[in-house]
Amino acid sequence: MALRRTRGFTLIELLVVIAIIAILAAMLFPVFARARESARKIQCLANVKNIATAFQMYLTDYDRFPPRPNHDQDLLDYFWNAPGGRSGRAGRQCCNRACQANPYGRWPVVLDEYVRNRDVWRCPSAKVTFGASWIIPQYTAIWWHYLRDTQDTWGTGHDAGGPCYVAYPPGWGGSVTDSIGQQAVGSTGDRGEAATGAVEITIGLPEQYPEMKTSRVDDPAWFVVCGDAVTGPTPWTPESMFYSLCGASYFKLIDGQCANADWSNCAFTQDCGLSPDAAAAWVGDPSFRSKYTRHLGGSNVGFMDGHASWWHAEAFMAKAPYCDCCTATSTGVIINTDRPIRGLCPTG
Repeated sequence: MALRRTRGFTLIELLVVIAIIAILAAMLFPVFARARESARKIQCLANVKNIATAFQMYLTDYDRFPPRPNHDQDLLDYFWNAPGGRSGRAGRQCCNRACQANPYGRWPVVLDEYVRNRDVWRCPSAKVTFGASWIIPQYTAIWWHYLRDTQDTWGTGHDAGGPCYVAYPPGWGGSVTDSIGQQAVGSTGDRGEAATGAVEITIGLPEQYPEMKTSRVDDPAWFVVCGDAVTGPTPWTPESMFYSLCGASYFKLIDGQCANADWSNCAFTQDCGLSPDAAAAWVGDPSFRSKYTRHLGGSNVGFMDGHASWWHAEAFMAKAPYCDCCTATSTGVIINTDRPIRGLCPTG
């Protein structure tokens, strides 16, 4: 009896099948990536909504924005002359002296009893995380006396901590609760590897309106109180919520300070697949900005009335005011007064 010969696939048939699978994969992988990012965007939006609601509850209780961190004249005198910061900016933006060094004046700390879950400050799509640069330890004296009494140990340099960087109280530091270099564990700078369990803030609050009465806001539905933070934990401008170029600052780009950066060897830019001409593209090409904004070309924003929504970068910028806030001669004056969005530009 003759054996039946089974016919297999020919080489051409196999190649055709492989080609079809490759084509389908190339078509579906971007869809899957967008689906995953859509899920992360929704999770982040829920966090922004929770923070906006907490902020609304705080305003209902106190009828004003969180207080200025410091009133003590002795403290103000100390920080005006303390090393490790730029005292010339302290009067304009409360940039890094008495305001920024007060661990109990951080708005996330103030809102903690309303939020009750510190993971809400994290966005799952963030490439760069922020948090405490250092943690004030349990100190028997007034909190800022710790800085004064240990001044010779924390130094004056960029990576040395001190009043230049954002501080948080004990309990916000995870496995390192008394480190002057909290965010520099395992790395250097204020964007290093955070300690296990340390607070990570990639959803921030603009803190430039301390003690402002709610009656001063014409329309709470347009006043930004929180949202994606891409350049720091306290967004000051629309760009700091939308124009995220990995670890590069938008304002460094427009000032040309990043033009000669080592793009090929920088971990931030490698992760994003950027090239040396990215700086110019970021400033002049809306499609490039849209591509690298955190959530599919946009960011999540929370408003004073408690609602939150996703905004495309260009749509938001068209409605946000412009401020001359970030140059050596700037005054922080709002230039576009006919824009409906408020709450992001410094007021001087």
